[in-house]
Amino acid sequence: MYDGVSTYVMTVSKSTDAGISWHRDTLTTTYSMCYALAIDRSNSNFVYAGGYNGALYKSTDAGNTWALSSTGLSGTVYDFAIGSTKANTIYAGTSSGVFKSTNAGGNWTNTGCTNVYDVLIDPAKENEVYAATYSGVYKSTTGGGGWTAMNTGLPVTNTTSLGINTNNYLFVGTTGGGMCRQNIMVCAEEQAPGAARIPLNVQPNPSPGRTEISYQLTSAVQVSLAIYDIQGRLVTTLVRAWQTPGSHSQVWNGLNANGVRVAGGIYFCALNAGGERSVEKLIITE
Repeated sequence: MYDGVSTYVMTVSKSTDAGISWHRDTLTTTYSMCYALAIDRSNSNFVYAGGYNGALYKSTDAGNTWALSSTGLSGTVYDFAIGSTKANTIYAGTSSGVFKSTNAGGNWTNTGCTNVYDVLIDPAKENEVYAATYSGVYKSTTGGGGWTAMNTGLPVTNTTSLGINTNNYLFVGTTGGGMCRQNIMVCAEEQAPGAARIPLNVQPNPSPGRTEISYQLTSAVQVSLAIYDIQGRLVTTLVRAWQTPGSHSQVWNGLNANGVRVAGGIYFCALNAGGERSVEKLIITE
């Protein structure tokens, strides 16, 4: 908001009559703007507002009063993510990184990344956090920190927004590159309860690099068989075709989609056949 004199200041407006009228609170007296708002779903009295140059304010009375709550935080705040089962755990995406608070904004710690425009918590696995940044999408499986890039297939790395279909796809909005998605189903326990499952036979396992993957189809269906690494990144697609009923097998020679041999470690064979999904863990030895 422009104050009519010389400075844009950070404000938050609230309506209690479905937007007919608004009450405005001015949070700063110096130059700032509000870029991010979040309400704690477990306690709607807790509201967070973030903006320019480390401006982060918290209200504990549904926006009636506000207090600065930015100890340890730096950079312009562009987004918040609040845990649904860990309500005191909050992530703030800023130009300086992904900051984490475990005491409802009392203080903050930088967990890494930079130029962060969106932060997302997987609602089914709250230790898995995603960050959309100027240099691509990053994932943490430890509740912040240990960030790993997930940029395979992105047309541009300037990413601005995130969405998730739990256990299936991560959706990514980019600047100039459209909307993209990545398959994040990487382990068997992620299957929906009661979902049909086609047994996968993966031999040998552990494997020195040449693995035969076999399965049985009861009807003619569209089949996708792919390999993912432990971070959920697509390594290579082995099958994407319509297949007839009966026994099928495919050999993976340990190469990625570019023909480069993968490093030793844990990988996942993921089969999708007419809506029935199966995943088996595969260990590649050095």
